[in-house]
Order: sequence, then C-alpha cells, then structure tokens
Amino acid sequence: MKKQTTATRIATIGIMSALATGLMFLEFPIFPAVNFLKYDPSDILALLAGFIFGIPDAILVLIIKDLLFYILKSGDIVGILMNFAAGFFFIVPTILVYRIRKNRATEILGYVVGVLVTTGVMLVLNMIVVPFYWKIPFAEVVKFLPWIAAFNAIKFSIDSIVNALVRGRIEKIFE
Repeated sequence: MKKQTTATRIATIGIMSALATGLMFLEFPIFPAVNFLKYDPSDILALLAGFIFGIPDAILVLIIKDLLFYILKSGDIVGILMNFAAGFFFIVPTILVYRIRKNRATEILGYVVGVLVTTGVMLVLNMIVVPFYWKIPFAEVVKFLPWIAAFNAIKFSIDSIVNALVRGRIEKIFE
C-alpha cells in the first residue's frame, strides 16, 4: 500500500465515521424476544479502517460514530459505551491476529478470535452493567445471557463475512 498523506487519511477516517454513523440508524433486532439487542452494520467500517490504516484509526472511527449517534439519536450513554466496547473488543483482537501473518487463514482466524473475545467480554460487561442500569436483580440478567451471547456471535459473524467480502476491493482503492 502506498504511503497516505495525512490529509487523505483524515478525510478517509471522517468519511468512514460519517458512513458508520449513518449505518447505525439501520438497526433491527435479530431476536424479537429481546428487541433491545439491535444489529447495525456500522462496525464494518471501523473494521475496514483497522485493516487499511491500523488499530488507532479503527478506534477513532468507533469513537466518532458513537459520539455522533449519541448526539443525533440515542442520548443513552450506557448503550453507546456498550456499543463502543463491543466494537473495540471485536476489532482489536481481529486486527492483532491478522497482523501476525497477513494472509487469508489468519484473517479468518482473526475474525473467529474477535467474535469469541467480543462474545465473552460482552457477557461479562452485561452481567456487571445491566443490573445497575435497568435496576433488575442479577438472576433476571442471567436469563438474558444466552440471548446476549447469541446476539454478539451473530452480529460480529455477519460483520466478519461482509468485511471479508469487501475488504480486498476497498484496500485496492488505497494502493
């Protein structure tokens, strides 16, 4: 990949962040029984930024899209922080594994590791955050854990598949 100018990189991160924010508005529940868990494809753009530019730029896309969504629609700081955490714990392991040896096998391994790490971390975070946020007993939260695990596994598997399909074409633009 050729060396990017700072202006090009900043502009690209801005465009990716804006597109990711727009994609956050395309949210829908995967499981109607737990409709508070909504899928949106916005983390795909942050993951692309991570593959193209690196982890710091991916995190920057996550921060910008979550801040913009918070301001424009959400107003729910806990939900936005959980969204950021999920994206962070998916993207960082995925990119770190891929950087070991940049080939298709480690890319796929990176996706698998990212999905597993995110699913595990989000289970723990939900066990900690949800009882305080919703003011419900821990036993009630435990009932949601299988749904939360399945949701995160499905969400980030979809993000992985889409990224795997488009990443090569997008990276060519930056060569």
